[in-house]
Amino acid sequence: MADQNRRRAVVVTPTYDERETIADLIDAVLAEQDRVNAFELHVLVADSHSQDGTLEIVAGQEARDPRVHLLDVHERGIGIGLFRGFQHAIDTLGADVLIEMDADFQHNPDDIPHFLQKIDEGYDVVVGSRFVDGSINEMPFYRKVLSVGANQVVRSALGMKDVTEITTSYRAFTSETFLKVDPDSVPWQEKSFIFVPVFLVRMLETGARATEIPMTMHPRVRGYSKMIYWRYMRDILSFSLKYRLGMAGKHAG
Repeated sequence: MADQNRRRAVVVTPTYDERETIADLIDAVLAEQDRVNAFELHVLVADSHSQDGTLEIVAGQEARDPRVHLLDVHERGIGIGLFRGFQHAIDTLGADVLIEMDADFQHNPDDIPHFLQKIDEGYDVVVGSRFVDGSINEMPFYRKVLSVGANQVVRSALGMKDVTEITTSYRAFTSETFLKVDPDSVPWQEKSFIFVPVFLVRMLETGARATEIPMTMHPRVRGYSKMIYWRYMRDILSFSLKYRLGMAGKHAG
């Protein structure tokens, strides 16, 4: 039974063929419940019609634990999986807070209480950052270089000085903030990860009160990365140019 005195926080994790990690991830997330007494913690797996048994694994956990939820998105793509998941978490599960998290253990579930503490302090958006004091980045050197480069390009192009991290997808935000963002203003269906920085930009444009916490970034435990860097950088540069031109047009007007 839901605790009416606690807000509901739903961790939304998109999956496609994540059978090797998903059960352990769900268990690890729910194990954080004892550290987040002000919130009722749930997990929603938004699956893009996996073919490796991911669906069946999550369905089994859903049957055993009312805090586990499965959404078969049918559409391929992490972005659209997240978007459908956010909608479902709000409309069907009654989420007050959403946490966006990868399914491959690159994002550390131990950080969840820190996200929710900041939400409890009144922030609308909390960004996990690899570039603030206290962060831990265990990724291979080449991945660190690519991440720093992509992050700097976007921050410089968009003139964003209030946040150090714009390209990671480990974030928490209120449902109210999500609902203020025009869905058509975020390229959820793009196959690259361009939706990650764009979604943050759109949330900040609503006037959301934002902060950052240090995050721990691990290499994938198992499986393989679905990131395509050349496409991602192309889309970042394209969006940044359009954004700057749009801002210049507003100032000129």
